[in-house]
Amino acid sequence: MINYIQNPIEKYLNDLSSNKPAPGGGSASALVGCIGVSCLLMVANFTKNKIGYEKHQNRIKKIIKKLEKTRKELSDLVNKDVTAYEKVANAYKLPKNTEKEIKFRKKEIKKTLISALKIPKEILSKCLEIANIAEELSEIGNKNLITDVGCGIYFLKSCAEGAKLNIDINLKFLKDKNVIKKVEKETTGILKELEKNFKKTRKKVELEIRK
Repeated sequence: MINYIQNPIEKYLNDLSSNKPAPGGGSASALVGCIGVSCLLMVANFTKNKIGYEKHQNRIKKIIKKLEKTRKELSDLVNKDVTAYEKVANAYKLPKNTEKEIKFRKKEIKKTLISALKIPKEILSKCLEIANIAEELSEIGNKNLITDVGCGIYFLKSCAEGAKLNIDINLKFLKDKNVIKKVEKETTGILKELEKNFKKTRKKVELEIRK
């Protein structure tokens, strides 16, 4: 298993654009999320110990700690998604010549799909955690970096939408009504909250740019 985070980005991009089963869109979504969080971290770090932002220093330090933690978690999900989908691909390659083989193959496919489904769900949850911080940074962060807050939320929005697509395709192949109903309810609620937050933050960023 290649640790893409510890390798040059060119290696990841080459593998992503190849005919390998992984990395794919789920892993790429996590990477885009890492970039979004990094943009926000830059804003927070440029606000830390900055003259004119003294009253926000305690909060900024907490934000930096949270963003660093989430960036690490999303980085791990870049690799975890690759591992999960390699297992899915291997399950589909299992033999299906006998009834026993067919039954075992079907069971393995379902098991690996359910396991893989956890990754984009976690990515989506991380986006929601950070969305509130992005909105806060648009208010208390260094105003010279307001466009970086905007870039951060757009990357996070892409990350969330990519994760949702990967959730949807997993559910399609699972064909389990109970799982589908439960996951769709969870993700729909998160996406609505995210969209509401993105709109508010984008508006604040655009207003600040026009000042």
